[in-house]
Amino acid sequence: MLPARIFGACFGGIGLTVIAFLWGSSWNDFHSPPPVFRVFGTFVAIPFVVVGATAIFGKVPNVAERAAALRKQLKEAGLDTPETARTAPPPGKLKCPNCGSSPSQAEVSPHGDVKCDHCSRWYNVHTS
Repeated sequence: MLPARIFGACFGGIGLTVIAFLWGSSWNDFHSPPPVFRVFGTFVAIPFVVVGATAIFGKVPNVAERAAALRKQLKEAGLDTPETARTAPPPGKLKCPNCGSSPSQAEVSPHGDVKCDHCSRWYNVHTS
């Protein structure tokens, strides 16, 4: 939190310094910036001030809270898959859709993919 506020103070300070220089210098001197550069420089410096103020006074987002809120929204919308759909069926019920054999010692990936021992084709245990 403190590094973000320090960054915001530096970033906003740059913008405020540019604006103060552009509009604080005299209008009649030989080295004073023309009005076009004063306006253009102000438009360039305004985002620096806004980002700096946001970093200083804004709330730092908590990733864990945001993930929990999204998980809750998915569950309420019914888009969260139930735990029973994630588990593989028992070994006796698995059949290869290509050759019809049952896998004997095949390892199932976390996504449910398995390679048939007989025909060496890949299939998914959740869809077969």
